[in-house]
Amino acid sequence: MQLTEDNIYRSSSQFRNWSFTPAKLAAQRQTTNIQASERVKAAFARQRAQRARQPDTASASESERGNGSGIDTGSNTPIPVTNPADVNCLTVAEEMKLVDSFCERTLELGKFLKFPIEVTATAIQFLRRFYLVNSPMTYEPQTISRSTMYLSTKVECHHRPAADYAAMLTKTTPESVIAPEYLIVQGLRFTFDVKHPFRGLKGGHLELMEMARGNAAPTPHNTQTPAELQKAMQALPKKAGEPPSHLSAADLEKRITHAYTLASDTLKSVALLTDAYFLYTPSQIWLAAHLLADEPLTAFYLSTKIPTSSPMYPKLLSRLNACAELLSSHRKFASQGTSEEEKKAREERDKKEVSALMKKLKQCRDPDKLDLVKLNQAQKRDALNADGQLEESKAKRRKMDRDALKKEEGDFWGPELPSRNGEKA
Repeated sequence: MQLTEDNIYRSSSQFRNWSFTPAKLAAQRQTTNIQASERVKAAFARQRAQRARQPDTASASESERGNGSGIDTGSNTPIPVTNPADVNCLTVAEEMKLVDSFCERTLELGKFLKFPIEVTATAIQFLRRFYLVNSPMTYEPQTISRSTMYLSTKVECHHRPAADYAAMLTKTTPESVIAPEYLIVQGLRFTFDVKHPFRGLKGGHLELMEMARGNAAPTPHNTQTPAELQKAMQALPKKAGEPPSHLSAADLEKRITHAYTLASDTLKSVALLTDAYFLYTPSQIWLAAHLLADEPLTAFYLSTKIPTSSPMYPKLLSRLNACAELLSSHRKFASQGTSEEEKKAREERDKKEVSALMKKLKQCRDPDKLDLVKLNQAQKRDALNADGQLEESKAKRRKMDRDALKKEEGDFWGPELPSRNGEKA
């Protein structure tokens, strides 16, 4: 049995765990939102009951003061809610708006840090996967996004110490970077493989260039010679529905390179900021991006792989058109042909919407998950108290464990043998 690229992809964790239909994707997000809303309201009710039992408490609890980063800036402090029933939780659409916004910030962060696009792309997909099973109401996106970027540097072999990474960012400590790491790994289901469409696009570009030079490799169903393929490519219309063109070999290569550049830009921007990775395979994504860049050229390339008479051809083309529609629907792609004034106005509206959602998020943050640094320390086996000492209860338990282990060893091997002069052997 010969393994194909499809067989390899279908055996990947990305296909098994992170591929959805639109309906299943929407249902998963709805489930996550409902569960998070219930937990938030229950946490507020529990805190209100505790305050009712302790009316003379002078200050808020540590969980109310924390901001999840180990640094008390006050910017993340939740607004007190008197009645848990009054908690106005985020909707699914509002959660997605926030996640999309932080995906864009992660993309800009990768550019600022001058990380390879593979590192940034993996970080964004980690972020989107994490918030598919977790809510921004539970874990604040700013802290999680910085930690996913750090995690992706290790996954993509671009690792640097947490202290060095934190030093590049403002108001960030190494502890705040590391604290959410295990939570993220759990959310990712311990799967780190992200298959990107970048190499597929590069391979398709090289194939098209060889065809344009008259050096096309033979395919099982294609009866055209390399020279005939080259001539057919030179006659392709510039746009669908236009009359055939008559390009020289040099002009054809320029056209192919231009299409590759446009498609590459799409893959490195809007493809990362949509649900394309959840809904389509890497090959479908790069072909859809190439379809947006040059439709006649992409359709010709597909015809060399699958006969146009095959029933699979229209199905594949329909699938690619759906993916292309998703990519082109993103505002960053749609704004390519708009004026600078329209772009600025759109960006300003988007910033206002996100700012309003961040204010709403402060009112419905899970109070039990505010300070991830302290939560992480509390869960560690040797967590220290405020004085830097091991907690008394844990120290006693450790001593009892050591004594019990020593007793078990003695029971197994028996008592030590005495020597002739009465000393232990």
